[in-house]
Amino acid sequence: MSWEGWALKISGVFFIGILIAVAFYLYLGASDATSSFDAVTTVASTLRESDVDGSTFDRRTASEIISAMEVLEAEPETISDHLAELKTFAATAASWAEAAATPSAELHVAVAIRRAVGELRGYALTPSDIRLIRARRLLAAARSTLEGVGGGGSGDGPGLAVGAVQDRIDNLQQSHQERILEVNEELRN
Repeated sequence: MSWEGWALKISGVFFIGILIAVAFYLYLGASDATSSFDAVTTVASTLRESDVDGSTFDRRTASEIISAMEVLEAEPETISDHLAELKTFAATAASWAEAAATPSAELHVAVAIRRAVGELRGYALTPSDIRLIRARRLLAAARSTLEGVGGGGSGDGPGLAVGAVQDRIDNLQQSHQERILEVNEELRN
């Protein structure tokens, strides 16, 4: 056999070896991604409020809350007249977030609603177009997620575990912000 024949055999074996190594690497990467997803989901599930009772997410009620808040956002001069309703919306969203699976579309919608309530309540204390823009963006995200989920099922997919951690953190931060709003509203009255 000539030198070129041996070179072709060696390069063929080398190429097959590379394919096997790449396949093994991809297999290990997929295994690592699955364990990372499970770890992130576990961490997100532990980020809960201790003083909130969970309740089952209701798509129709969520849609009604979003619509009511969109009206308030469009007529900001009326927001301060609706603080009691906003507090009820926030409590409902907190309850949904507590009971929601991690990750899930329900969790995302509940947290977006709760954060939008915070922006509107904050606007009642110190009017700012930035608060209205944030509320509008959060309500649009909540509506988009709500409408994108046929039948209200939970979503699974790439990135949702990391998004769930962000949702849980945002929910806890909003809980803290609500306490601050309560104090500020009391001082204002």
